[in-house]
Amino acid sequence: MSNRITRSVASAHNDAYTRHGEGDMIDLNDGRLLLIYMEFRGDGADEAPTRFATRTSADGGETWGDHRVLADTDPGDMNIYSPNVIRQADGGLLLTYMRQHSHGAERSTMHAWRSNDEGQSFQPITTFEERGPYSLCNGVMTSLKSGRILLPVCLETPNVANTYAVQSLYSDDHGHTWHRGETVVTAPMRGLMEPHVAETRDGRVLMAMRTQLGAVFMCESTDEGHTWSLPQTTGLRVPESCPELVTIPATGDLLMLWNNAPYDHQFVSHFGKRSPLTAAISKDEGRTWTHVRDIEDDPSRAFSNPGCRFSRDGRAMINYWTCEYLPSWRMQDIIDIRTAVMDWQWFYE
Repeated sequence: MSNRITRSVASAHNDAYTRHGEGDMIDLNDGRLLLIYMEFRGDGADEAPTRFATRTSADGGETWGDHRVLADTDPGDMNIYSPNVIRQADGGLLLTYMRQHSHGAERSTMHAWRSNDEGQSFQPITTFEERGPYSLCNGVMTSLKSGRILLPVCLETPNVANTYAVQSLYSDDHGHTWHRGETVVTAPMRGLMEPHVAETRDGRVLMAMRTQLGAVFMCESTDEGHTWSLPQTTGLRVPESCPELVTIPATGDLLMLWNNAPYDHQFVSHFGKRSPLTAAISKDEGRTWTHVRDIEDDPSRAFSNPGCRFSRDGRAMINYWTCEYLPSWRMQDIIDIRTAVMDWQWFYE
């Protein structure tokens, strides 16, 4: 195995689509990598109209081509958001995402699609949580050892504007029907956002979350995401940004991706820089973190919303978006999506 890391711009912004962002990746049967991501029109703000696009790489993430449009914003909707894709036990691909209608109690509708031809086409399976309160992050859907599919989601805290809590949705029939977990997990300040989940060796599920508390927080479930413990700090310092948590298949250890930067309440955006983008390993189910390595470390740029999947041959496939900070240190919505691909041993070196 090589200790090399392959970084590339998978899709760059342009005048028509100023933001190319949040996505998910999977390896195909012919060895190519498939990236599904969002392209934002207009000013690139979170509320701008979007479409889902795909690109493929035949050289392990060195270069990306074969641009295709997969889906677009429906008339009357705000946008289409947050692709999540996994391979199912029978070989098909399951894609979940949300259509955002508005803010508030009728925010979004969740969709599940399936592909039987390696992502060339997708057919709808079901819609769920129609015009419900949930929002979804990219690259968070996880298949547990039991076959349960877990989809962690975020929702606005009732009666408290601009604060958020997390919950889980799950399916035990391959994505055809979905159920709500019992526990709604909350925290102070802006609350909890952008949850990511991973299964431990002993069958527990851990959930890592974005906060305004200066650290990555986690909670755990002993019943496959139906109920959750109170959130606790990991001790990993972070501004307000999205962490990624995933299990490394080859070892069973946990991998965390996050912005390893100081929390600064005076910083003009998100309580600190979203740089560097860092990886760390936990060999004891999330109690301690070691083998800290930066994936990206340019201090003039933000690196955000990482998603990580592992290919069948042991490569980590990471996607994240990046933008240059303005002179005021505010982030801007002129954004490219990048990928980093490496063998799993890279994280231990």
